[in-house]
Amino acid sequence: MKKIIATTLLICLGFAATSALASDEETLIGMDKVWGESTSAAAVDPMLASDILAIGAEGIVSRAEMLATQDEPATGPYIAGDYQVRFLSPDIAVMVHSSGGDQPHWSMHVWQKKDGHWKVAANASVPTE
Repeated sequence: MKKIIATTLLICLGFAATSALASDEETLIGMDKVWGESTSAAAVDPMLASDILAIGAEGIVSRAEMLATQDEPATGPYIAGDYQVRFLSPDIAVMVHSSGGDQPHWSMHVWQKKDGHWKVAANASVPTE
């Protein structure tokens, strides 16, 4: 009987963990879309870790440079897709996705959850053209 109870408890915990990760995946994809659609550094600033590591087509990009580009007016709609999210732990996720529009590119983000809030700890972007 104890084995049945223990097995049932483990199965329930597994379902709960899977459900929590699915919810976090939806949250991260939603945050990425807000980031991509935003034309305000103030909206993106809370999403970026203070010690973020980032690279772009020209090399290493600072946090300040990332935020400076957010204030530039959008030249078209943000069209993202092909999302894939892998959780390395409940508090660390790696996301890759495509982005179309006038500046098509592939992105990779490493998200880290600290104090209950997801932040981008690392970012990489490469143009598709």
